[in-house]
Amino acid sequence: MSKDVLINKIDVAYRELENLDYQYMVMKSILNNFNEKQLKIILKGTKMMVKAERLEEKTNVAMGQQ
Repeated sequence: MSKDVLINKIDVAYRELENLDYQYMVMKSILNNFNEKQLKIILKGTKMMVKAERLEEKTNVAMGQQ
């Protein structure tokens, strides 16, 4: 099984978790494989995506496409 397929399967399973403690355990086990510098880059990228998503939502609401 390719790495991309495994990543997708983990992503799908992760999204099915409703228990936040279980979500945290999975995310922590994944992120523990990165060093501090890499984690800072991931955090920065994630924050940028959150901002872009919020801007997109505002744009859609303004255009009546919610």
